[in-house]
Amino acid sequence: MNTEHYDVVIVGGGPAGASAAIYTARADLRTLVLDKDPHAGALGLAHVIANYPGVRGDISGIELLELMRSQAESFGALFLREKVIGLDLGDRDKVLFTASGKVFRAKAIVLATGSMGKSREIKGEQELIGAGVSYCATCDAAFYKGQVVAVAGRTGEAVEESKVLSRFAGKVYLLCPTTAFAAPDEEVESLSYLPNVEVLYNKRISAINGKTSVESLSIAGDETPLAVDGVFLYLTGSSPVIDYTGGQLDLVETGCLRVGPDFATSVPGVFAAGDVICKEIKQAVIVASEGCRAALYVDRYLRGHSKVKSDYH
Repeated sequence: MNTEHYDVVIVGGGPAGASAAIYTARADLRTLVLDKDPHAGALGLAHVIANYPGVRGDISGIELLELMRSQAESFGALFLREKVIGLDLGDRDKVLFTASGKVFRAKAIVLATGSMGKSREIKGEQELIGAGVSYCATCDAAFYKGQVVAVAGRTGEAVEESKVLSRFAGKVYLLCPTTAFAAPDEEVESLSYLPNVEVLYNKRISAINGKTSVESLSIAGDETPLAVDGVFLYLTGSSPVIDYTGGQLDLVETGCLRVGPDFATSVPGVFAAGDVICKEIKQAVIVASEGCRAALYVDRYLRGHSKVKSDYH
């Protein structure tokens, strides 16, 4: 298996991750940003941003993110659309595993995956994980060849994973819990060309049913359960997105990553910024500043400086 090596790998391409990339790349550190879906984060979902310093007038969240990304790329940062599903933090060099099968190794990593993780479990979800309940179509789609599956979610990730499943499953129900997707119109429209994908709006799963494996889904407001062989959940909430860390990092009582004043986690070489860290106020400008500060401490960690370098130009 080929492994690509970087000085810094940043997980998450929101304002914290993109800002960190600007500073690590400008510090001449070989920088990679892995982002599963630019539209899936809190800023990417925002229709209008009117209070970001230095940006006059209204701008959409995704436009602001594209400006940040372009700036980081101008300094040499590389952005890849990849979903990180696991980490190995046992050695000095950290290893990152992705849903596509690619493996990356880095001297330091910055976790900036935000806090839009699912806040509550669905009835029956925990009992049937691995027996029809999945969170990664790229990983598990081949197990459902010719079968009936459902995807639940409203983000671009849910749309893309439905496309992956359509290549294997006989039937795919995409259950959007709202009246519209938080994804580009052209991505949603592309589903209409897939004859085995059916999009259903305003469908919220109230229970996942089955004794030893998934058999059906109870939908709020519907009398008859939807018969399926598997369900893939891409539902958002307000919990830190840290499932891929595998319990290798210390948390605070509220479930966020524990970091010190230097944004370092409990594992040397692993830093965190943004809404994976608990804070009272959540604003793009705040998490962007944390990405900057984390990047400066990454530079100090990798280069053995006694203190962080200030840089105003």
